[in-house]
Amino acid sequence: MRLTLLSLASLFVSCFIMMLGNGLINILLPVRMGFEQLGTDTIGMVLSLYFVGMLAGGLYARHLIRRAGHIRMFAGCLALAAVSILVCSLYTDAVLWGAMRILIGFCNACAFTAMESWLSESSTKDNRGKVLAFYQVVVLVAMFAGQFLINLASPQGTVLFVLSGILLSASIIPIVMSRNSGPQVEEVEAMSLLALLKVSPLGVVCCFISGLTYSAAFNMLPVFAGGYGIIDFELSLYMGAAIMGAFILQFPVGYLSDRFDRRSVLLVILIASALVGFSVTFLAGLDLFWPMSIATGITCGIIACIYPLSISESFDKLRQSEMVAAMGCLMLAFAMGGIIGPYSTSIVMDLFGNSSLFLFLGVVQLLLGVFVVYRMFARVALPVEKQEHFVMQGAASAAMIDLDPRIEYHEVEKPLSPEALIAAEIADSDPAAAVKLARAVAISTPEKGAEIAGAVATVEGIDVLRLYEVMLEAVPDQIQSITSAIVSAKPDLGYELVSKLAQSEPEQVIEVAAEIGRTIPELRLEMARVAVEAAPLSAVEVADYYAKVLAEERESIRPADREDEGYEQSSEELISQISNLVSQISNLVPEQAMDVAVKVVEAIPDMAATVASEYAENLSECRSEEMIQELIDTVDSINTPEEATQELNQEAVDFVERLSEAAPDQSLDIAGAVVEALPECADEMINALSEGEEPLENEMVVSLDDRPEGKTAL
Repeated sequence: MRLTLLSLASLFVSCFIMMLGNGLINILLPVRMGFEQLGTDTIGMVLSLYFVGMLAGGLYARHLIRRAGHIRMFAGCLALAAVSILVCSLYTDAVLWGAMRILIGFCNACAFTAMESWLSESSTKDNRGKVLAFYQVVVLVAMFAGQFLINLASPQGTVLFVLSGILLSASIIPIVMSRNSGPQVEEVEAMSLLALLKVSPLGVVCCFISGLTYSAAFNMLPVFAGGYGIIDFELSLYMGAAIMGAFILQFPVGYLSDRFDRRSVLLVILIASALVGFSVTFLAGLDLFWPMSIATGITCGIIACIYPLSISESFDKLRQSEMVAAMGCLMLAFAMGGIIGPYSTSIVMDLFGNSSLFLFLGVVQLLLGVFVVYRMFARVALPVEKQEHFVMQGAASAAMIDLDPRIEYHEVEKPLSPEALIAAEIADSDPAAAVKLARAVAISTPEKGAEIAGAVATVEGIDVLRLYEVMLEAVPDQIQSITSAIVSAKPDLGYELVSKLAQSEPEQVIEVAAEIGRTIPELRLEMARVAVEAAPLSAVEVADYYAKVLAEERESIRPADREDEGYEQSSEELISQISNLVSQISNLVPEQAMDVAVKVVEAIPDMAATVASEYAENLSECRSEEMIQELIDTVDSINTPEEATQELNQEAVDFVERLSEAAPDQSLDIAGAVVEALPECADEMINALSEGEEPLENEMVVSLDDRPEGKTAL
């Protein structure tokens, strides 16, 4: 994680400087327009136009990146944003400032998209959530610090406008001077607003109201403060309290959202925010600055939390494959609210005075609360344990779609290094030379060995097994990564390659097989087989690992995905994988078959009946005359066919008892599955299960009586 953040240092520095400039601009413009005696409604209109530009930028940013290039687009947009704020210093004209505000919004949206794609490429599935959190901290800290820059000069002059332009221009330098190249940007198809509204009405409405209240609060707050004589450093402190509240309150709200019904949490915080907001006006009238600032921080913090809550609420109702498309729609709803927010609020403030800001915000939040109550009666709440986790999302910047840990992760395909490209080209004409080159590079530069081996393995005509043997001999300490790279290139040779590894490095087989099985699911059964063949004593460990992997995949299927047409098919495939896993390992090491089955059931309790049925089928095959005779010949204590049958029946009973301990709620299903395959052991099964628990005996008898005739011995 530390290395990832260090590699992104230039981007975070650029982001900090850029948001420092934006923080200054956001407080400077409303203050300056107040000094120019512009009407409150005019101020609101100018500030609203920022979100018009942001909406346009969100729609066209990816197209501009593909056309002009990642870094050039980033530099060009921030340079244009700097020009826009400098133009504002030349003339105090509402129309001109409105046009420049649109331009700044457009440029910021493009810059956010560029930073998002950069961060996404540099992060992994495991650390992308932490990268997102660090990015949000950088943005909010810079916005907070930017509020205090207004005290460096008079807002009535041009110095602060020039300083804002300098900061925006300076933010270009770290990224332009970075060694990293810009990543590829893929097109994201947005879901229609109407389609999302049908799936999650509350999520869309919350996102719209979030844009309205957030833009109104943070844009019109300087105007509100000016009406109570809060200027200069006090204004910076007051605005800083609002921004700090937006950061701090995401932690307790997120905690509550993950542990209680999300709609109930949303309703409570909306009521709390409205009541605290009403108190701000009262405290301001009493000239109580610090209590007023704290109350403002609380209500503005809750307003900032509505946006991530709306995303979580929408995700609760969406299939994972729909999340990326839905995010574009949610951003559209937020931007539409942002366009309406400052202007509608300014009209209210113009009619009823500046003190009506928090009254207006409170009424809007209470109306949203009424809609929340309606949705609580209209749709049953999702169980808390199945809700999507709350993820911190700052409304000041564009949503980080690819960094959201709830979004389906897609591995970024990085371009091959020059050495790998040369090796692949040589392999086309001279495969033997390419194998020698791969060996030489792996010895001299071990960190590139896996990449080159994988590149060479993809070329037609290459003897992949020979390549693997050479690499195995040359760099045995790198063989785990090399094996994974070659198997990824040639999955059909996975079993043979890992089998070769088992001959020379058996101690590494289990770890390598587990990694390949994790990254290439279709090879799991083959990897389990080769791991058990290489280390038979590890059969239970291998079964335990793969059972837990399959259990995690099954548990990770979201409620909305379970309603998908393909869910039943994928569920059947998963059941088949589990059944085949037990059967395969049991055949390889029959003496550990029972332990393997128990481990699988411990990981996936509701698969107990399926596992029991598979195991019982194997026991049934052992009852042939040949197997009975083999038991008599090999086991000293067994001398007659009756004793052999009794031993097998006892094994079945022991199996049911052990499986029932692993999955107590499935006891009857386990016993029923075994008796169905082995009807002759029904009496022993009932006796074993009914010891001390007569109700179980009765249920078992009823269960067996319900089975088709001929299936039981009763």
